[in-house]
Amino acid sequence: MEEKVYTGEVIWFNVEWGYGFLSWEKDGVKQSDMFAHFSDIVLEGFKLLKSGQKVTFTIGQNNDGKPKATDIKVLK
Repeated sequence: MEEKVYTGEVIWFNVEWGYGFLSWEKDGVKQSDMFAHFSDIVLEGFKLLKSGQKVTFTIGQNNDGKPKATDIKVLK
């Protein structure tokens, strides 16, 4: 089964901490901000996101079972 891909926007991302949050909608309804960790960013070299960037992502789980963005790709 193929994973659903969502579109979102970076709210903020702290390079030192290696994480941030994305705003996103599901079926036209704003959802709770989605956690984004640098290890889930699909980029060559140094992985970081900038506020206002548009991204696509799938949804996975943290070690504690909470949702997080996975397979994060910056839209050109």
